[in-house]
Amino acid sequence: MTESTSKSNGRSAHSLSRQELRASLILPVVITIIIWGVGLLLYVVTPGEFNTAVALFISLALLSFLLYWTRSAEKRLRITAVVIAIPALIGISLGMIQGSVSTTLIGVGITFLLLVLYRTFNTPISYRVAFRRFRAGDMDTALDLVNKAIDARPDFWESYQLRALIHLTEMDFSRAERSAKEAITRKPNAHPVYNTLGQVYLAEAKFNKAQDSFAQALQLEPSNGLYRYHLGLCQYRQGEFRDAAASFLEAISSSLRFLEYELQAHYYLWHSLMQLGEDEQAKTVHEKMQAFADSVPLVQEQVANQPAYPHLPYLQNDAASLSQQFAA
Repeated sequence: MTESTSKSNGRSAHSLSRQELRASLILPVVITIIIWGVGLLLYVVTPGEFNTAVALFISLALLSFLLYWTRSAEKRLRITAVVIAIPALIGISLGMIQGSVSTTLIGVGITFLLLVLYRTFNTPISYRVAFRRFRAGDMDTALDLVNKAIDARPDFWESYQLRALIHLTEMDFSRAERSAKEAITRKPNAHPVYNTLGQVYLAEAKFNKAQDSFAQALQLEPSNGLYRYHLGLCQYRQGEFRDAAASFLEAISSSLRFLEYELQAHYYLWHSLMQLGEDEQAKTVHEKMQAFADSVPLVQEQVANQPAYPHLPYLQNDAASLSQQFAA
């Protein structure tokens, strides 16, 4: 939730390293040179069939990229992705050879249709209905439906993730943890599940375990500001104020999407800097925090009328302290 001004960080989250800057300038030039080089080579080798050669090169390049992009996916999913992409690749190739836009559009259209059909039939209907009931707040129906989805498709990791969220909402932390771990067993690189597991541990005030889960989620999704915020919150709870300040700064520098999180991120960053004796930086953050004054009621709403759980008293104390800052 916060900004990080840790001296060990070495640079602002808004700045580019020299290596990143060189890459951003040189990479487009290198790619352009490679494309021109391949085109020239193809023209020299196949002067009479230049369009055919280019079309085949583009198709093979796209296929290679697809295989590389899905390299960490399951074998079945990689095969499915290639099969779905074949009509588009054929359409692009024939369209370039024949000079026909309609052929390309037909190929791409078939691939899009196959993708829609795959998504429709790959996702259990009971899961889709369960997700809608969960969003509507009907937890009993959602749980019943998601259990049916798991019975029908035991390999569908999203069902276990949804069941973990339902149990977490109902404060049934042991079942939520178990379902999240079952989802991870089926999809080890699914970052939303590590986030859910982190939320379970955070609610239980098991800050060390929560920190590990959010760190794993960030390894898979480094740009996620909310994951970074919750990592910082775990560090803050354990008195690791320098690491917390760094995490909050990175969270603020990315998109937190919700004003109440922006406010809390600035609050925890300010408090972390005060603990570190960084008074000038803390003062700057405190001034920036004023821009989110209208979000104080949203923070108070988060902790009002909640059933008791281990992390709640921490949040209530923070909300009261935050309110006092603006009252002052």
